[in-house]
Amino acid sequence: MPMVLDVISENIIKHGSPLALKGSEVSSWAKGLDLPAKGEVLFYTGGEYQMLPFIDSLVKTITHLDQGSKVFSMMMGARNILNKTGFSPEKMYASVLAKDKDRYNSVCFKAAKVLKELGYEFCYSGNEELYSGALLYELGYLQDMEDYVKRVVEVIKKSGAKTIVCLSPHAAEVFKFVYPKMVEGFDFEIRTYVDLVWERRDKLAKLQSAESVVIHDSCRLARELGIHQELRDILVSIGADVKEAPMNREWTSCCGGPIKILFPELSHVIGERRVTELKESGSAHILTSCPYCLSALEAGRAKGDSAVVEDLIEFLYRGVKA
Repeated sequence: MPMVLDVISENIIKHGSPLALKGSEVSSWAKGLDLPAKGEVLFYTGGEYQMLPFIDSLVKTITHLDQGSKVFSMMMGARNILNKTGFSPEKMYASVLAKDKDRYNSVCFKAAKVLKELGYEFCYSGNEELYSGALLYELGYLQDMEDYVKRVVEVIKKSGAKTIVCLSPHAAEVFKFVYPKMVEGFDFEIRTYVDLVWERRDKLAKLQSAESVVIHDSCRLARELGIHQELRDILVSIGADVKEAPMNREWTSCCGGPIKILFPELSHVIGERRVTELKESGSAHILTSCPYCLSALEAGRAKGDSAVVEDLIEFLYRGVKA
């Protein structure tokens, strides 16, 4: 088993985050919004956008280290020692290199502001919010997952919410299809951020000038959750000129994100190829609605490429009043 998977799984189990981010780090985006801790609708980030720069930096570090080398062994030895004190050196190494924390944290803030602008009321678990555990399930740590989900459900129940609104399709998928099999009575309504925006898209601010965009459909969102036309409806409603890549909707091509931790170099090649495919649509403004797709497509842009890669949240936020 690649050692990096043990790093990720141990951090989820011990710290509630793949990169051992503290609750205060995960929730820092919400400062000043005064979101209540209890309510009918729970706004759930799972820390997924927030941890992207740390994962990217960790991947860059691992890419340049031979996992059979003495340096890597020393790094893992240090990890085992420091883990006893509850500190994750992976986060320490990664955070030194992380440059995009502000951007990815702001995605959560912008998502909340857009929903507020559309008239939605919701609560947020703040420092107590835990990662969904999706990676434990996807990587096959099923027994660990069964134990871990109980902690997540405990936090969710404290909010008193009946509906969970997920920013990441990975969280929505695992809550909708996996949790009910592992947790008796897990009967929350699971919605995605896209769902809520789509329902009130007529209230979104219109673009000041027509802008051409192309959608990269997330595999999880398009295939597992069946959400793809909604993205197009939202963009058309604000006046965007939506172009289509050759591979789209349920037939979308992979961005390379799912294998980034295990095969970072191959992930980069796949991401680069997908960016090229998307630009074949005639638009170099790429929009997606998944944290891992956003990160992978950003990494897939060739040096000097003028293509713009944004999350749908960032694009819609332009119409929100300051």
